[in-house]
Amino acid sequence: MAYFSNSSEGECLSNQCDLCRYGEGPCPVYAVQLNYNYEACDNEVASQILNDLINDDGTCEMYKMFKKDFALTEGERTQLNLF
Repeated sequence: MAYFSNSSEGECLSNQCDLCRYGEGPCPVYAVQLNYNYEACDNEVASQILNDLINDDGTCEMYKMFKKDFALTEGERTQLNLF
């Protein structure tokens, strides 16, 4: 389970979110991580669930597992960079 005590620590995840189709809107994986990671620290099951979503180094495991569904195409990345 990734825990970011400040915004700069979460930059690795933010960089990965830039490649994901959910990065421009409300990402359910990121929202769960932000909303529950502090409370889950003392709960083994909750910690494991959050770790299955985003691991300790800030890598989104869902992006890795479902890359073909989550990854932006080259055209989508180019369009987003225009704005």
